[in-house]
Amino acid sequence: MRRLIVTILSLVLALAVVIPAVGCGPQAKEVTVGNKNFTEQYIVGEMMKQLLEDRGFTVNLVADISTMALRGGMEAGDIDICAEYTGTAWMTHLAHVYEPGVDNNEIYEMVKDEEEGNGFIWLDPIWNDNTYALVSWPEFTEAHNISTISDLAALYQAEAGEIETFIDFEFSTRPDGLPALEEHYGFEVAEASLMTGAPGASLMGLENHQCEVAMAFGTDAKITECGWHVYTDDQSFFPPYDLTPYVRAEVLDEYPEIGDILNELVATFPGGGETATSETVAQGQAAWQELNAKVDIDKMEPEEVAHGYLLDHGLISE
Repeated sequence: MRRLIVTILSLVLALAVVIPAVGCGPQAKEVTVGNKNFTEQYIVGEMMKQLLEDRGFTVNLVADISTMALRGGMEAGDIDICAEYTGTAWMTHLAHVYEPGVDNNEIYEMVKDEEEGNGFIWLDPIWNDNTYALVSWPEFTEAHNISTISDLAALYQAEAGEIETFIDFEFSTRPDGLPALEEHYGFEVAEASLMTGAPGASLMGLENHQCEVAMAFGTDAKITECGWHVYTDDQSFFPPYDLTPYVRAEVLDEYPEIGDILNELVATFPGGGETATSETVAQGQAAWQELNAKVDIDKMEPEEVAHGYLLDHGLISE
């Protein structure tokens, strides 16, 4: 009996030694990356995911969500890392009015400084100014002799707003979306003439001549492919929208290497890690038009495009 008790005690002590030893081993580095619901965001989300996985992280990807859902996930701690646009952060998340004349560098610094107080660390920006834009077929602009948003606003006024216009759902409600644009430029699209849809639907609508004016992004490949006219934002309503990875501060405290890893990705784009110039912004827009074209025109998958980019720039080996 005594021998049995001694044996049991020996087993208990052995387990007491083994179990803590297992728990003290290397812990998996796990993070969650989020991205929005349009082409450029699908690609950058995959770039960050695949690069972090290559560097030893387990990455959960939350994809295909709206701007507000993405921000809500970051604020709730459900998402750790995403790439957002400086202008969106300034006007939508931080609720500021954009003052014309503030350039790409200044708005990035203002967002970065304020966001640190919110527990978010903004890393180096990708200078691609993926601004909102209104576009039309050249035949329409030539027929009405218009080239700027002010010209277009005057035409809306003359036509009682009855110009077939296509935008996406989010743009119809954002603080920097259509209602604010109408107020700024002094026009209104007639309700019966306004169509809304999912991201990308407005471009399909214009391509198929279902509308005369469509909402686009500055890096949309279709603009170049179709030769559309981009109305000049002559009253500087839209701020710069430069794509920038940002991370929850507590996650970066735990894994400081994330900052270096993602800044390494940014450095592969024109002007990455340096002060923006008009040349690097134009080059960044062109680089992203090319990447977006691989998905929207060549019909490649975003994960395939991201993987090819990382390989071509020596960020991953296979």
